[in-house]
Amino acid sequence: MVQPVTVALYARVSTEEQVDGYSLDAQRRAFKTLIEARGWTVHKEYIEEGRSAHSDDIRSRPVFQAAIQDALAGKYSVLVVHDITRFSRKLRITLEYFEKLGKASVGFVSIRNEIDYSTPAGKFMLVMQGGLAELYSDNLSQEVKKGLGERKSQGLHNGPLPFGVMKGETGVPVPDPNSHPGLVLAFELSAQGKSDSEVASFLNEKGHRTVGNRGGRPFANHSVRGVISNRFYLGYLPDGNGGWTEGKHEAFIDEDLFERAQGARRRRRTSPSTSTPRGKRIWSLSGLTYCWHCKSRVHSQYVYKGVPRLGCSKRQKGWDCPQKTANLNVYEAQLQAYLATFAVPEDYQARILEYHSQLESAYSDAEQERQVLEGRLRRVKELYEWGDFTRSEYQKRKSEIIDRIETLEPTIADSSHLDKLASFMSDIGSAWEAATPEQRNRLARALFEEVWVKDQVVVAAKPRPELDPFFRMNYEMFVENILEGSSSTRSRIH
Repeated sequence: MVQPVTVALYARVSTEEQVDGYSLDAQRRAFKTLIEARGWTVHKEYIEEGRSAHSDDIRSRPVFQAAIQDALAGKYSVLVVHDITRFSRKLRITLEYFEKLGKASVGFVSIRNEIDYSTPAGKFMLVMQGGLAELYSDNLSQEVKKGLGERKSQGLHNGPLPFGVMKGETGVPVPDPNSHPGLVLAFELSAQGKSDSEVASFLNEKGHRTVGNRGGRPFANHSVRGVISNRFYLGYLPDGNGGWTEGKHEAFIDEDLFERAQGARRRRRTSPSTSTPRGKRIWSLSGLTYCWHCKSRVHSQYVYKGVPRLGCSKRQKGWDCPQKTANLNVYEAQLQAYLATFAVPEDYQARILEYHSQLESAYSDAEQERQVLEGRLRRVKELYEWGDFTRSEYQKRKSEIIDRIETLEPTIADSSHLDKLASFMSDIGSAWEAATPEQRNRLARALFEEVWVKDQVVVAAKPRPELDPFFRMNYEMFVENILEGSSSTRSRIH
């Protein structure tokens, strides 16, 4: 008995302004005519509205993902589309997913292109039509870029408007009466030294939500960071080359408030120990840890009873990564055991102590230079307000001064205990145990470039190049004392 051919339709439109011949109704009618002529049985229609097929990120097309997953699971035997461009406009994506369908013995039919994946001629046409689809999409993209470039040359904004503003009657952005107070509040809180997470909490409590292609969502630290650093609010537009050009819209935030917010955020970055309890904490391995499985960052995802739990950033975003979360102290215990065998030779200890002593005097010099530069910054602003500088000249000089300030070494209140530093160098493990999370992070950054974890095991710690000889010298001792008799962890940290 011949098994019936079960088929599925995948139909897609990218915008509400559907081109004639590509509307969902047109795709369905063509599908119905095909199955009636061939006597096929319909399994399901997968319909995706408002999605582009030009992106390489298939996650932005959840219905397409579902259609492919059901095909690979054997739920139907033939996938039908009206046109190859409905499937994908990227040849690489087309070929990648057709390979998957072929291995699963799932056929493919493109009605308009008359492609049948099961025949040699169909495979040849697949390559040709796929290439043309990508060429069409790339050409369309170039035309769109030309239009956007013309708007930019006229000082007009492109794309979704940022939080706090709306489109005015002439097309030029104007303050949004509903969200602009929230925008001002965000800058004021940031200027007061509040962390991005704290600002996000305040905005969410007031009922404000983000804007953009994905619709209104609660604010998070990354969305606040994008708002506070956006020079659009000073009347500028990105020039496409990493800089800014003047736009036709007004400034929505006072320039002094904007700069105070930037300054407060810079000070928070250079002084992690001053973070507030509700702000982003600096833990011992912050900014150093990577996932062994997918090579992405590993960071603290939440804190339970004062102990952070680390997890893979890609897994948190929904990627298929098997990395398991683990308490930070699990990794810290392994590093401490490793560091307990590490010793800095005495001659190098003396050099480090001498260098540290020199730094103490340099800190006071840096503070004096900082005061001079901050005075120049105030002077440049006065000259701009008096009309002696154009806006572009003022921005250029201000940027140069701020860059110099940021390169200065931070002031340290008390660094005179060289004897304690010497004892720590003779026993790095004890230094690690006695340190605060922020101090451990500075110590870890001084020793390592990267720390790699696999589930609950530190599998590798890459030392800084200048310290590599010391680590090599101490490694044999570590293997003998710590890893002896443990085949499951032997040679993992190196």
